[in-house]
Amino acid sequence: MDSIKWCRYIVNIGYICVALMAFAHVAWYLGARDYLVNPPDIYLKYFIIAPTIGTCALNLLADLLVRSARVPIQAKEYLCSFILVIYSFYLIMAHEIAVVLLCTFMLSIFISAIFSKVKITRWVFLASMLSLMLFGVKMYVTGNMDSRMVMQIFITCLMFVGSYLMAKMLIQHYHDNFAAITSSHEEAAKNELAFLQAQIKPHFLYNAINTMVSFCYTDSERAASLLINFSKYLRLVFDVDHKSMLVSLEREIELIKAYVAIEKARFGGQISIEYTIEPELLSMEIPSFCLQPLVENAIKHGLCKKDAGGTVLISAQKSEGTIIIKISDTGIGMGAEQLNKLKNSESSKEGVGFFNVSRRVKSWQDAQLDIQSTEGGGTTVTITLSDIIA
Repeated sequence: MDSIKWCRYIVNIGYICVALMAFAHVAWYLGARDYLVNPPDIYLKYFIIAPTIGTCALNLLADLLVRSARVPIQAKEYLCSFILVIYSFYLIMAHEIAVVLLCTFMLSIFISAIFSKVKITRWVFLASMLSLMLFGVKMYVTGNMDSRMVMQIFITCLMFVGSYLMAKMLIQHYHDNFAAITSSHEEAAKNELAFLQAQIKPHFLYNAINTMVSFCYTDSERAASLLINFSKYLRLVFDVDHKSMLVSLEREIELIKAYVAIEKARFGGQISIEYTIEPELLSMEIPSFCLQPLVENAIKHGLCKKDAGGTVLISAQKSEGTIIIKISDTGIGMGAEQLNKLKNSESSKEGVGFFNVSRRVKSWQDAQLDIQSTEGGGTTVTITLSDIIA
């Protein structure tokens, strides 16, 4: 719950408390004058009129300040906390069993925070009322029921009602905030997907189209095959579930194959791809765009910078209760300094593709990602996760 909503909520609770306390004293004044300890005029003046006017004025002032845009949020929070303290002092001074009354408020807050269900709150409320009635019966049977005790029980019943209403409002606020958080999370997932989709390099699209155009003049069948792979690549990139952000391993492999087919048309025998994937793992769901960027990095930064080219090996295997996915290449690799910088980077400046994959994998069900590389000996990226996911 944000600060502004919390402050307005406290102000509304204040109005409820004022109304309940005023109603209780008025009802006692009208219906039980013979049991009043103080003279009726004193009771009317100091127990009804003065407290009601004072608490209403305080609550109205707090309401105006909470609604004002000029008052800092921290000042509003202190003000609302001060209101709760004032009401607590009033109850302690006015009623001998104020501890019971204050506990009802704490109980309602506890129930709403732990259970967040109106039905359970209602049963606790009814049980509290029943225990209070049994206490009244006990006092009556033992002959200890006097006018003050009747008044205390009556006030406590009303405060139980107020506590129930407060818990109900708290639960409603909780559900509203939870719905807002869920909506915000879904929106963030959509934005993240849009960002990942936007990472398709314009140069890749430009080069792919140029390659297909060039084959149209020399090899029409090859051009048609490339166009099919290019269409499949775009479909797999943009057709992703916005809610789960997960795809099957088989689908991610299809995306890689479509991408590699286009790149091989440009670089020929400089690129070679090998797959070692256990068939039962193909249906396993993984975060979308977590393998293709690694293959793209291996080709762009590893193989294409090596005169003789090389091979990218993609493997997925089960091993001792874990699933290990590896993207290895025989490219130029990288030195220890560059590798350390890539491992410890906290932004995408050191590599957009690897940074995005690392962030997505590490936030997914305790999965781990590691990268090892030697200069001139290639690079290996390893993703390790529990086999219960498969």
